[in-house]
Amino acid sequence: MDLRDFQYFISIAETGSFSKAALAHNIAQSALSRRIRELELDLGVTLFYRNGRGVVVTEVGETLLTRARRVLADVAQIRHDLTASRMTVRGVVTLGVPPSVGLVLLAPLLQQVRADFPGIQMRVLEGFSGHVAEWLASGRVDLAVLYKVRAGTFPDAEHLLFEDLYLVSARHAPPLGRGTTVALRDLEGEDLALPGAPHGLRILVDEACARTQINLTVAMELETLPTIRGLVSNGTIRTILPVTAVQAELDSGELVVQKITDPVISRELILAHAPQRANALATRAVVQLIRDHIERLLQSGAWLGRV
Repeated sequence: MDLRDFQYFISIAETGSFSKAALAHNIAQSALSRRIRELELDLGVTLFYRNGRGVVVTEVGETLLTRARRVLADVAQIRHDLTASRMTVRGVVTLGVPPSVGLVLLAPLLQQVRADFPGIQMRVLEGFSGHVAEWLASGRVDLAVLYKVRAGTFPDAEHLLFEDLYLVSARHAPPLGRGTTVALRDLEGEDLALPGAPHGLRILVDEACARTQINLTVAMELETLPTIRGLVSNGTIRTILPVTAVQAELDSGELVVQKITDPVISRELILAHAPQRANALATRAVVQLIRDHIERLLQSGAWLGRV
């Protein structure tokens, strides 16, 4: 038994006809008859008398008709109340994200905010994690999805996922490493384009090199992801990024990636908020949607990360 059974039953009772009810609900009459027969068997009662002009509700059916109408009215009220509660959530939420996160998360997130909470006005600032951290510390953004640089950074932040870093090269670039993987030491002597030292990805790469006594050649320090991708696509240079940052170019065949091993370099994506905005209804609503969407992206494989 489900709500559709009640809807079908009420429609048949009100029209006195299986065929009219089937037409109204765009269902085959045979399927509708089967649903009502299963409902009668489930309840152990007869709901309709058949006569030459159609069907009429039995005495027991009249009791169910009253109850079914009440149930559907209650469900409609619940839906109305939930919609009304979403409509009352109002405010401006400013979100900061790195470009690689924005590529995957922003479009579905903003669409969902617009659909579920039309009273929330979203503002989005995009920049490397170092910039996003500064914006959060200064109160320029209310929420930030960013990569954690060091232990103790934003101690109240919520863990979202771990993401490994990859060597990104043009499709026609000379091969390095072993197929789908490349050791960090194999990158010695290769010209690389990386963000500057204040940014999280650069700090992680520099720390990995220091631990393993590897010297990389950073030929260009760039803070614009499209520029880095464009240079790599042209075969001018290589870079180190997560897969999410170059997914479109991987799909088109412009770029190839190899997971960096010996050592593996991973970074943690976190969700942090400005303390003064943490309990605002609009902020909490967006936080929950961010959690939900990242979980879906991980489960679907659209985001190559791990919890």
